[in-house]
Amino acid sequence: MKFELDFRVVLDGELIDVATLPSNLDGCRDKLTDVSALLGAICVRLDGEEYGVEQRDPIVRLVDQWVRKIPWVLSGDTETVAYRNSEHCYAFVPAGESVEFSFFAGSENEVEDYVLEPTTVRLDLFANQSIRLAERLVELIRKVDAGLLESAEDCRELVSSLEEGRRAWREHQLHNRR
Repeated sequence: MKFELDFRVVLDGELIDVATLPSNLDGCRDKLTDVSALLGAICVRLDGEEYGVEQRDPIVRLVDQWVRKIPWVLSGDTETVAYRNSEHCYAFVPAGESVEFSFFAGSENEVEDYVLEPTTVRLDLFANQSIRLAERLVELIRKVDAGLLESAEDCRELVSSLEEGRRAWREHQLHNRR
């Protein structure tokens, strides 16, 4: 199964693929200065099908919440990431060296309707894609204004969560090699 994570941002009311931003960064830099309020979506691709792009949330907070779950999932805890602006959640249920991943309408404690039924993804793929997701957002922020990574609280938290996720993943890999 092919599993990929990416994110998109809302600029001028449109959801923009971040892959197109580097070529047009100067033209939209002024719209990206308040990254804490910047809305976006995490795009989950499973075998070419996209999920999650309809929901919008402050993207830095959303990606931070996602990458913050890596250590907990690695330690065997079931985790969710809830949207603030809609009643949708991602759920991660560890199962050995896999993660059962789903996306649903409802609260963190109650599934009302699955958008994406629980799907098993290899743990290494989940962890690596999650880390890359956060790295790409940090890189975008760095290109817009590197000072934001130290001055904006949401950005500092994202960097901290990314480092913690990387550290937990390295420790997990080392532990499993023994």
